[in-house]
This record gives sequence, C-alpha cells and structure tokens, in this order.
Amino acid sequence: MDKKTWIVVSLCIVGMIVNAFYLTPKPQPQSQTPAAESAQTTPAAPAALTPQSPTATAPDGQATAAPAQTEAVETVELTSTNARYEFSSKGAGIKKAYLLDTKDKVVLNKWGKAPIGALSTASRSYDDLNYKVVEKSDKHVVFEAISAEKVLIRKEYRFSTGPAVSDHLLDMKITLTNQSGAKMSRDSWFLYTGSSSELRPDEIERPAFIWNDAGDAHAIHTSHFRDGPNWLGWGGAIVLEEKSLPRTRWAGVMSRFYTTVITNKEDQPSRIWMERFLIDHSKDEFAKNSKAATDHAIHGGMSLPPVELEAGAAKTLEFRIYTGPKIYRDLAAIDAADGNHERQLKQVMFYGNWFGWVSRLLVSALRIFHDWTGNWGVAIIMLTVAVRSLLWPLQARSNAQMKKMGKLSPLMKEMQEKYKDDPQRMNQEMMKMYREYGVNPVGGCLPLLVQFPIFIGFYTALKSATELRGQPFIWWVQDLSLPDTVATLNLFIYHLDINPLPLLMGLTMFLQMKLTPQPATVDKMQQRIFMLMPFMFLFFCYTFASALALYWTFTNIFMIIQAQLTRIWQKEPVLEKKTVIDTKPASVSSMSPYASGNKQKKDKPRTLRPGGGGSKSTRKPNT
Repeated sequence: MDKKTWIVVSLCIVGMIVNAFYLTPKPQPQSQTPAAESAQTTPAAPAALTPQSPTATAPDGQATAAPAQTEAVETVELTSTNARYEFSSKGAGIKKAYLLDTKDKVVLNKWGKAPIGALSTASRSYDDLNYKVVEKSDKHVVFEAISAEKVLIRKEYRFSTGPAVSDHLLDMKITLTNQSGAKMSRDSWFLYTGSSSELRPDEIERPAFIWNDAGDAHAIHTSHFRDGPNWLGWGGAIVLEEKSLPRTRWAGVMSRFYTTVITNKEDQPSRIWMERFLIDHSKDEFAKNSKAATDHAIHGGMSLPPVELEAGAAKTLEFRIYTGPKIYRDLAAIDAADGNHERQLKQVMFYGNWFGWVSRLLVSALRIFHDWTGNWGVAIIMLTVAVRSLLWPLQARSNAQMKKMGKLSPLMKEMQEKYKDDPQRMNQEMMKMYREYGVNPVGGCLPLLVQFPIFIGFYTALKSATELRGQPFIWWVQDLSLPDTVATLNLFIYHLDINPLPLLMGLTMFLQMKLTPQPATVDKMQQRIFMLMPFMFLFFCYTFASALALYWTFTNIFMIIQAQLTRIWQKEPVLEKKTVIDTKPASVSSMSPYASGNKQKKDKPRTLRPGGGGSKSTRKPNT
C-alpha cells in the first residue's frame, strides 16, 4: 500500500475509534444512593379533589404514594394485539407499557417515578393527584380531577385511529376548564415523558432523553451526567439539564431498542428537563454484573404552552404518545400516514447526518431480504453479497492498479535512490512515470473510500436494530443483537467471553489481507501495522452485536473468493509505456527553489529510461 492508502486506512481507524469512544459508556463515578436521590424528589404540588396524604418515598428511589384514606388508586388496562397499557388514576397516565410483540415482554417506564403523561406544576415534580375514572371501554379511558386552583382537568387516552393507526400509538387529549371564578394564567405545567433504561447494565448504548426542535433531533445520554468533575478533573457535577425550545415537536426518552415519545400536534414553545437516576439491581438477575452499580435510567418532562383561561373558559390540548420499538419502517409509516412528514418521528433512530442515508438504505434492503427468506442472518449474508457484487468492478480495478504499482516498484526504488537528496524532483519524476505507464497511485484507495461509509452506516443501523432482538441465525448464534458468547473463561479476576464470530471475522480478515496484492514499496513497518488491522477490528467488534461480525466475516470471505477468481480469470496487467506530452510544468517543480532559482543547474532534457533516469539500468520492468 502506498502512503495515500495508508492515510485512508488511518482515517478509517480514527473514525472507528471516535465512534467507539462516543458510543462506549464512559466510566461513571459512584452515583448518589437511592435514598439521597429520592430526597431531591419534589412532591407534587397540586392538591387532589379529595385530600391526599403526602407523597412518600420508597428506598429504591421511586416516589410512592401513601395509601389514600378516602379514595383508592384505580388501575385501568387497555390491551391491543401488540401492547398492553396499565393506567393509574394517580397522575392519570400510563404507569407501565407492556410490549406483547417481544419474546421477553419488555416493560417500558419500568422505573418511572410517575405515569407517562402525568401532569405536574413544576419540573422534577410528580403528579400525585388522584383522578376519577369517568369513562372507559376497551379502546379508551377518561380521567377527571379538580386541581387546587379549581381547574377541572380531563384527560382522555384512546388507541390511535385513521391511517396512522398503530398498537404502540395513543391519542391523548387534555381539557382544562377554569372553575375558579377568576382569570387563571400558568406557564409551568409539565407532562412527564416517562423513564427509560437499558435491558442490561452492560448494553453498548446508554439510555437518553430526546427531543425535536423545529426538525432538529437531539439526544442527551446518561453518560452526559456526572456527580463530580470529569475524568480530567475539570468542571463540576451535572445532575440536571433544562432547556427552552422555541418550536418543540416531540420529546421523550429512549433506550437502545425502545422509545417513549410525546408529540405535539403543532410546533410550540416548550421547556424540557431531564436527569438520570440510579437503578437498584441488588435484588434482580444483574446483582453480580460488574456494571450494575453504575447502571442509570433517565427520565424527564416537557412543558405545556402557556395557558390563560378566563373564568369558566376551557382549553383543549392534543398530543400523541408512542411507546414501542425503534423500527425505522414503522416510524416512517406513522409519519407518512399522518400526512405530516415534518413531525419526523423517524428521527428517533438517530442514524446521523453524514451517513444516515446509508443506514436507511441498508436497513430497507435488509428488510426486503428478510421478507424473502424469513431469517435475519440470511438477510445479512444476502445484503453482504449484494453490496460486494456492486463493488466488484471497483475492487477488480483497484487490484489491477495495485499489481501495476507492484511491477513499477523496481523503477520506483531506483528513482528513490537516485533522487534521495531531492524529494521534489523525485515526486516530479514519479508522477511523470505514473502518467507514462497509465498507473493511478490512488486507484487502490477507492474501495476503502467506498467501504468506509458503508461500514459506518451498517454499524449505526445494527446498534439499534430492534428487528434483530432475539433473532437466531445458526447453532450458537441465538440473538443477532448480542455477542455470540458460547463460554466464559475465568482468568483469575478477569472473565473473558468466547465469541466465535468475531474470532472468525479476524481470521478471515487476516487471510484476505494476505491474498490481496500489495505494492512492493510497502516497507516492513507498514506491513506490520497492516497486519495489526485484523486485531484492531476484532477488538472493536468483539463485544458488539454478532450481526456486525457476521456481515464483516462474509465480506472477508467474499473478497477472498473474488481475489481467487480474479487471479484465475483476470489477465495480468501489462506495463506499457506511453508517450506523454507534458503540456504544462508539474506544479511541484514550479514551486521548487531548484526550478526557480537554480535553473542553470537543471539537468539537460533527456528521455527517461525504465529503471533509471541518467544511467543505464540493467533491470527491466517485470512485465
């Protein structure tokens, strides 16, 4: 490989390191204890229609209400084919959402401190107003309560209807009626967006609070917060984030695979708040997990627009709540069916700005192949073959260019020796020689340049591909969204998981590199670094989803087969020297002090012989 190829390879590696650094959870300082955290919890401000007992706080940090003396908390369930919603009259919202279309029956808002959609009068407060259930059916439920300000609050939840119908989408309508007898103004009503946590403490991505302001989607992960200075000793603690948004479209929380989002009907000014809190794993299956002690969930809220009501007046606000998997096709279908593409619910996928189109294209193709085969692993292999087939002509041309470069290496070495004291002259003669023999020195870099966005796009798409959760491939690969661990080696205090697919990926990459033609100009140091690349990719992919290792393994296998077929069927490139009319001086020479200031010392014009400029070479090009 020449220097430019190495530059491209180095950029790829740096990009992967930055990406891995960004996605890998940073070590977190010990968080505040649940008791301390719960001490910061502000009890809900509004008083209930019926006097309520003060909110109590459980040791695990969840605010739980003391049993009401006069009105019991009522639970209502709405069930569809793929989701079951558990509503609580305390706060009149979704206490928990059960995803019935998942094998392990994933529960959203599992660690929430209030129901999703609960109305509070300040940020970081949780509504303990106990509503009455005034209507309910198998499709909807309606709650009513009167706040301490004599405002009748009516909250209606209903399964979505119309073209954007989805089991994971609910319509929410809030009607505020001023019964105080005087004008009422308030700009501090907040909707609780629920909480989000990862399915495992050692997930590759941290949960985040997300929002869309005028079309720009943003996310703040739990790794953003800290209880003290950062690892460099700079800054202070970050325990809370609050922002004012001029045109809020939606806000919510998300994990690697699932999300809860509250959307407005129209853009409106809003304020949002978010904070993380520690999850207590002391009594669950992850009690012995090394990362359980720093596993945080995140929650937050979004304010309503300012409300002004004359005496007896009423105002209705409409929202939609999506609680379900992050599947690009489904979210894009909701955007399309809603007839309002600008709501951009599909931005929850966070594919990125630069290579987002690559991720969307790959995911769409992957789903098509899955629809044909019914197996996501086979779909990944078919996608790999399709992508590599499209790149075949480019790869073949690159290999031919690299072989030509290899044949020119004797001449290049002689030229390097001859002009070792004049680098500019050497570069000038090198470029001239490339033109004479029709060799493109950057031709070998093109496949790498094309593969880089494909790899980043595939990496981004697979890290949050809900479709792969729990999907088996063959034998030991039972979940393509997780590493294919078959055993664990206990090495004293360190535990090493045995993941066959990444190991196979590293082996095939090593073989593929051995079979790829390389210019003889690559020195030993470059060869050593080049041979380290399989180990670097192995390190990056070892704990990632096995789907990525599967894709990269079959990419290597395809390239090995391609190299063998090319060796059999493709003719050896022949070096043919062409007559080149140099109509303009090389830019390097024009900038050279040698050319500008010492022209009298310039060699006399002469014809460049293969193998040397001034002396007769005894070597001939290897044709």
